[in-house]
Amino acid sequence: MDTHGNIQRPGAEPVCTTTGPSREDKLCPAATVFYQPVLSICDTLLSALDRGGRRIYIFLNGPVDSSIEQRLSHLADATIIRSSENIGLGAGLNAILERATSDGFSHILLLDQDSSPTPELPESLLACWAALNADGHPLAAIGPLLVPPLDSDYLTIRYPWRGAKSTVDFLPTSGTLIALDAWRCVGPFRGDYFIGGIDVEWGFRAWNRGLESVVARDIEMVHRWGTTSEGKRLPQILRQSDTRTYYYVRNFIDCVKLPHVPILWKVRHGIILAGQLALLLVARQFNSKTMHLLKTAVSDGWKKRLGPIPVTLQPNGAGS
Repeated sequence: MDTHGNIQRPGAEPVCTTTGPSREDKLCPAATVFYQPVLSICDTLLSALDRGGRRIYIFLNGPVDSSIEQRLSHLADATIIRSSENIGLGAGLNAILERATSDGFSHILLLDQDSSPTPELPESLLACWAALNADGHPLAAIGPLLVPPLDSDYLTIRYPWRGAKSTVDFLPTSGTLIALDAWRCVGPFRGDYFIGGIDVEWGFRAWNRGLESVVARDIEMVHRWGTTSEGKRLPQILRQSDTRTYYYVRNFIDCVKLPHVPILWKVRHGIILAGQLALLLVARQFNSKTMHLLKTAVSDGWKKRLGPIPVTLQPNGAGS
């Protein structure tokens, strides 16, 4: 892999195998990438996970304010990895997983900075993993059933179910317990995707290497999918920022060209994307800014111009 965590292994790959949990004397580690975190939001995550014996890996994707620094200094067992600038979610996750691998862990729970896990979530997922592993399931990752907060306008996640046994094409990053030997075998997350579609592409790559992704349907975790919209249940494409829309469209276009992504998925989601973009254009009254954003995203994805969003499209110089 290169310095951005990008895949550099062409050609056919052998099928991967994974093992069950190790280091049973330790609590399962957890990890997150912080980008411009707000203390009142990320404190929910840290408070749930900060138990004696649990390692918390945090990648600081750019500078944070003093309130965050002070909160981090009070964590019982934390490994803090820093970047002076935003290098993207994929690269941040890869840096965490490299460190956790060198520390000897077998599995790690990945979470968004605004996730709301219960304190027992990592061990609950680890127990499910051990049971499925004993039944002969070659797992790459397992995650809880993500549900929106009660009495909220957040959207319910539509899982890409793959069969009758709770398998899915891929798992959202938030709440995913990943095997580190699977990560080494399948390869790192796409650092050049920066943010958006990273979990999708990795999940398909894992399936291509013979490893499953599974939802533990009896374990739930509250998840905020997108942003609130003042009580209106708007489609996701109308909730997210232009920056997120750029990465979403561009990275999907790149995924379409990948041989390990199933043709049926490409066709189905190509139709969905076309409808989403039409909806966005109508909602924005076909304004020139939105049309330029979408045209650039499609062109960049097709020509593999990946990495951070172009400077000309960045709001206030931010890349995410």
